[in-house]
Amino acid sequence: MLFEGYCNTHLVCKWVEEFLVPELLPNQILVIDNASFHPQERIRQLVRQAGCEVIFLPPYSPDLNKIEKFWARLKNYVSKIIGQCESLWDAVQQAFCHLS
Repeated sequence: MLFEGYCNTHLVCKWVEEFLVPELLPNQILVIDNASFHPQERIRQLVRQAGCEVIFLPPYSPDLNKIEKFWARLKNYVSKIIGQCESLWDAVQQAFCHLS
């Protein structure tokens, strides 16, 4: 799903309903961070209808969220190489290649 602009509650619900729920198998557990645009009750309702459960991570718990660790590594790498790159975009692309 591609979109322009910012992620919001409406977009998250649309993605969960149209893309995530059809892929879920009964009894799976979905772990989601506590971003403000993740409407807990609506997501919980959609996922339960698929026979699954949702666990929301506690607020401010980057140690439990693997993507937060990746973003930290990415930002650290970009800050080290930005002076050697033509643009921020080039530095980010190099960082992704280096870290993946």
